[in-house]
Amino acid sequence: MYKIFGFERDKRFGRVAVVEFSAPAKGEPYAYLLGSFNAFNEGSFRMVRSEDRWKIKVRLPEGVWYYAFSLGGEFTVDPENPVWRRYKRPSYKFEREASVAEVRGPGRLFHRPSLTYLYSFAGRTHVILRTVRSSATSATLNFGGEKVEMKSKARDELFEYWEAVLPGEGALEYSFGVETAGDFEELGPFSAVPESLEAPAWVLERVFYQVMPDRFAVGIAEKELSLKGESFYGGDLRGLREHLDHLKGLGINAIYLTPIFESMTYHGYDVTDYFHTAERLGGDAEFDALVRELEGFDVRLILDGVFHHTSFFHPYFQDLIRNGENSRYRDFYRPLKFPVVTREFLNTLEEDMPWREKYRVLKGLGWNYETFFSVWLMPRLNHDNPEVVDLIAEVMNHWLGKGADGWRLDVAHGVPSEVWREVRGRLPAEAYLFGEVMDDGRPWLFDAFHGVMNYRLYDALLRFFVLGEIDARGFLNELNLLSTYYGPAEYFTYNFLDNHDVPRFLDLVEGDVGRYLCALAFLMTYKGIPALFYGDEVGLRGGGEGMGTGRAPMEWDEGKWNMEILKVTRTLIKMRRESRALQLGEFVPLRFEGRTVAYDRVYNGESVSVVIAYPNGGKRCRFEIQRRYKGTLQRFEYGHER
Repeated sequence: MYKIFGFERDKRFGRVAVVEFSAPAKGEPYAYLLGSFNAFNEGSFRMVRSEDRWKIKVRLPEGVWYYAFSLGGEFTVDPENPVWRRYKRPSYKFEREASVAEVRGPGRLFHRPSLTYLYSFAGRTHVILRTVRSSATSATLNFGGEKVEMKSKARDELFEYWEAVLPGEGALEYSFGVETAGDFEELGPFSAVPESLEAPAWVLERVFYQVMPDRFAVGIAEKELSLKGESFYGGDLRGLREHLDHLKGLGINAIYLTPIFESMTYHGYDVTDYFHTAERLGGDAEFDALVRELEGFDVRLILDGVFHHTSFFHPYFQDLIRNGENSRYRDFYRPLKFPVVTREFLNTLEEDMPWREKYRVLKGLGWNYETFFSVWLMPRLNHDNPEVVDLIAEVMNHWLGKGADGWRLDVAHGVPSEVWREVRGRLPAEAYLFGEVMDDGRPWLFDAFHGVMNYRLYDALLRFFVLGEIDARGFLNELNLLSTYYGPAEYFTYNFLDNHDVPRFLDLVEGDVGRYLCALAFLMTYKGIPALFYGDEVGLRGGGEGMGTGRAPMEWDEGKWNMEILKVTRTLIKMRRESRALQLGEFVPLRFEGRTVAYDRVYNGESVSVVIAYPNGGKRCRFEIQRRYKGTLQRFEYGHER
């Protein structure tokens, strides 16, 4: 069940609810709260047993939240809450029944100065008012003797959000007037200085390029690979350095590398040594050489931090296997009982058999510790242990000191947000931090991360450009709802069409180049930080199964490149990097009807107009971008018939 224990002032969301979730305990060794606030992932909301119940109190922004429990690893809807609904997120392939928590405080109108209700960004101030859905017909913002008509920006299940955007960033004295059916209400007055987000400004000028080193380019021909049978391609950091001219020609100015640390797998998400570059990638010397070259080209470098779990083969976990309850590192992990694996498990691990067969046998033998997604190779860290938090901060500072400019945090929604807040306080302010949060990012934003991997935007892109589940109006509501939830943090989100965990977008649209490029044009002209996944620029297609479908090796035979995609991608990146309106500008919707979207991005005398038409009936998707700045007009068209 869930109970609301009251509401508290909050500097991020104005007001949050204190909600207790609980479930009957029936002998399970552990329990977690899962939900749309952590992408239904174990790890971040660990419940505590109190007599015959599992309990946890959390602070949530008001709204509808979907949730369930993991009781000893079993997904369980709330048996004491009769309200269940089908919850679907195509972005991370989640679809199942979930319990519903409706979190709503008192009053039909709500506003409180905070980061999502009154904030300044790029020389303008955004003022947000919330009303109960369908209760208001119009709203005005009153300040300095003026009345400004507020626009209805977005709606969710419970609320409608109204916005006014004002020039300037100074202190305000203001109030609201709201027309309802046959009534009029006032809210205020308020006197406040708009909030602003503390985040590294350099990020706003960047276009990212994600590289999975093993799949990108081979620079060192002879090398020792870790687990025989793993799907190594053999790429390394020298191979990346040898192809930096390609990236410079593309126009990117930031690189995000998937894990480069010592590990047993090609993907690197099972770290065995956090303080050294994997020898199969060229070792520390190649990392240092890469940093020097990137600094010379003003290309920023982001590393991938895996701190939800380690490798089974990490020395700390190996010590736990050997010494059991007496291990120095017992509290670094979450063992369920001892020994954590049987002698049969260890003997099987040493046997000479095909790796896939060995993996199947090991999975059948089971283990006695918590893991990431039931993968024995990845034991979960115990984030309640201050030494684990110290380790995370030490590792992150170590690599920032060696030349990295920030971190993408893996399975960030599976680590308590208070851990990330603690760690962030120990890092340089200029280090860019964004977390892998595959659903609603609000619990993780502002003081934990500067931004998140924008899976909520990706979900909207899938539903509009790929699945056809929403039309342009529905797409706009999703965009504006995301903007309302994230406020200024939306400008610091990491936006993508592809990454290493999702299928290639070009595959999802069945090779339709026009549809892919229209989605890319939107990504490059919308708020947030745009990112490519290696090979996107040449039309690389995916293959394989599961999460590896998009991880095909980079194609370096230029005869196999899609030159149309490459040309358009270069042009879009150039426009993005040259335009402050695209980097900082206000988003002004003009026309969102049917399959057509039209909007302006406006900033400091510069405007960029974008029209994207995705017609039905087999016609090619097309777009047009016009930039007006200092009396000049630049135009770029794609897909228009001549």
